[in-house]
Amino acid sequence: MPLVYGISCIPFNKIDIEHMEHLNYQLNESKMYADVTDGIAIIINAVTGIYYGMNGYGTGIFENLMAGSSLEDILVAARALPDAPQGLEEPVRAFLDTLEAFEIVLPAPESSRPASLKAEDAAFDQFVPVCKEYRDVQELLFADPIHEVQEDKGWTPEKE
Repeated sequence: MPLVYGISCIPFNKIDIEHMEHLNYQLNESKMYADVTDGIAIIINAVTGIYYGMNGYGTGIFENLMAGSSLEDILVAARALPDAPQGLEEPVRAFLDTLEAFEIVLPAPESSRPASLKAEDAAFDQFVPVCKEYRDVQELLFADPIHEVQEDKGWTPEKE
């Protein structure tokens, strides 16, 4: 069964750098639906119809965030990977800035959970997590009757 998440975060330039490593995030469930299939995260903004795709390394980071790992937990796991480059923190922070800018993630209560990242995904993606925005199916997403679902009537309520 696919996992479904919602996320949003705050800009790093507005965060106390000393405490930044302990940041936790959650899905912005008021707008976003997320699914991880075959190791790739796809997030749909239900308000705009824009969807977002992540590379394998970004998906691994995203899954760890959704499971309760903090930024520091993720950086510890990334630094422990074979061939981890110096300065790997900046691309991870830029990735989190992107998730925030797209309103995918929001701050979550502080927690800590050991993170687990796949070395092959990190190496393949050169330790650079990516989240891209796609606008090519906005009209199709809004044409789908799922947007007409009513809890008491189901997927295709009768029109009045």
